[in-house]
Amino acid sequence: MLTIAFDGACFGDGPTTGVGRAFATGLAAYAARGDADCVLLLPANASDPAIPGVRTVKAPRGALRRQLQLPHLLRTLRAGLLHSSVAAVPLRAPCPTIATVHDLPWLHDELRAPDVGERTSRWRIFATVRALRSAAAVLAPSQFTARDARIAMQRRDARLVVVPHGTTLGPAPTDAAIDARSEPFLVLGDDRPRKNRARLVAAWQRALSVRPSLPPLRFVGPPDGYVDEAKKLRLLASCRALVHVSRFEGFGLPVLEGLAHGAPVLCSDLPPHREIAGEHAEFVLPTDVDAIAAGLVRLDRDRDRRRALAHGGHARARSFAPAAVANAWHRLHTELCR
Repeated sequence: MLTIAFDGACFGDGPTTGVGRAFATGLAAYAARGDADCVLLLPANASDPAIPGVRTVKAPRGALRRQLQLPHLLRTLRAGLLHSSVAAVPLRAPCPTIATVHDLPWLHDELRAPDVGERTSRWRIFATVRALRSAAAVLAPSQFTARDARIAMQRRDARLVVVPHGTTLGPAPTDAAIDARSEPFLVLGDDRPRKNRARLVAAWQRALSVRPSLPPLRFVGPPDGYVDEAKKLRLLASCRALVHVSRFEGFGLPVLEGLAHGAPVLCSDLPPHREIAGEHAEFVLPTDVDAIAAGLVRLDRDRDRRRALAHGGHARARSFAPAAVANAWHRLHTELCR
């Protein structure tokens, strides 16, 4: 049986959120197929996600240690393939490597605006592009990010494969369940400027002056506090709507999680969000406070709109099942290991 090493670098820091959660979901579905000996390379001191059918091996942390020590570890494991959850694959790996690129923010001028101020070092850009070019294949979670990766790599022959993140599907919503949603608007994610919290708060305050009964905002994620998966699912099941008005995303997992659990979704009009939701979300311009405020009022006030978005979004989310991720990974692994 082929041994496939899965690079768990995404589990290296703190609780499992975002990218780590999506990777764990895909890996669990992949291991359940039983096609390969799955080994998770877990960075030192990281929490073991304890995925059934996946054995765990301690792996190095840090860019230099990874480059120097991962090739030896792969040889020791007799790995036929390294599937990484991040872009930083070892350049001298003894087997084919798959890099995963989640976003390439330095390609987007809007992230250098004074109210966002994101900067990427030249070294980080060089190292990321070098790793992507060295990989046998590159995975991207959206067509948007795949286009960015092709621009960054400047290689027409690059093997780029789009595999959207998957998530578990909650119960199909009923009209009664949608109408009963009365808890706060749920906002998942951290507080980096790109997540646009300041504008969202300003928009909510403006909306409250129009509709005094408007539910409050509930922020979940650093620095407001981590909740475990069970608590998060309860919040998704009861929130008035899922709100995600970020300025930039390579994918947008909160949007997918909202759809999958029957929540009406209000999100920024970004290409990855369109890829996820299709027409089953209330889209707003993330730089327009008035537009965000109007969207909040509209979703709270319009019962029929909430019902339509919840039903359509849940149906849309079925195509993002973890099994679809596992099947896509398997096809790529088979191709690379012939």
